[in-house]
Amino acid sequence: MPEEMLLWPVGPTYTFKPGGPEAWTDDDVMPREGVVNRVVRYVSEPTLTLFAAPAARATGASMIVAPGGGMSLLAIDKEGYDVARWLNSLGVTALVLKYRVRPDPQRGMATQLHPGVWGAILSDGKRAVRTVRARASEWGLDPERIGMMGFSAGSRLTAQVTLQSDEGDPDAHDPIERVSCRPDFIGLMYGARGDWPDEVPPLPPAFIMEANDDRLFADPDATWLRFVRGWTEQGVPVEVHHYAKGGHGFGMGVSGGAVTGWPAAMAAWLQDLGMLGA
Repeated sequence: MPEEMLLWPVGPTYTFKPGGPEAWTDDDVMPREGVVNRVVRYVSEPTLTLFAAPAARATGASMIVAPGGGMSLLAIDKEGYDVARWLNSLGVTALVLKYRVRPDPQRGMATQLHPGVWGAILSDGKRAVRTVRARASEWGLDPERIGMMGFSAGSRLTAQVTLQSDEGDPDAHDPIERVSCRPDFIGLMYGARGDWPDEVPPLPPAFIMEANDDRLFADPDATWLRFVRGWTEQGVPVEVHHYAKGGHGFGMGVSGGAVTGWPAAMAAWLQDLGMLGA
């Protein structure tokens, strides 16, 4: 059974006023027969849910999965647990990140995200990477093969954790805070990817996937183009799958069409990186 654990056992260091009690609902935007697409709102206690790879297939590689939802909710099934089970089938241990979201989800994405809320979300993303690295030995994982992938808003979080990564604070009282929050490889899946910093840290290999008809993030400053240039400038491997059709929020490909091929493409990319064993 997957194990859910608090990301901040003694409370987060970066806080903001929470909203209502955590609420789970069925999402009928993209229904699938026999499958529930749940979303979760009002997250104020972030968690990691560990999906350990089957022992017979485990490669030692791991992937943190950050669902999307406009920072207002989390599409926890189609962009979280479904993805984790697929990664397990490849021998990769998955950890689904239930990060904090805005306390007023009814406002949606149309309004500016409060800096305090974004600061808390970013700290959750960094903490997730540090946690996996700090506990890698306990979980039978390679501390130098820790990936992170995100969908939509989770893609932005993954990108910003990478672009604002650090080596940890060696003087921190909490041993988890002493280790690096830099992912070793990342996946950016149909999402806004936020600001490009003036000083860019060393970048890890990246897999970028989205659809050309995704109108939710049509702003040229938020597209994959700037990220491809940035990775290319550093000479770091980057693979891009830019599909003609697919729209937004299709998860593992539940809307059909060519986008259903991205999991196979990413599996091949992970194999090329040496994340899936021989």
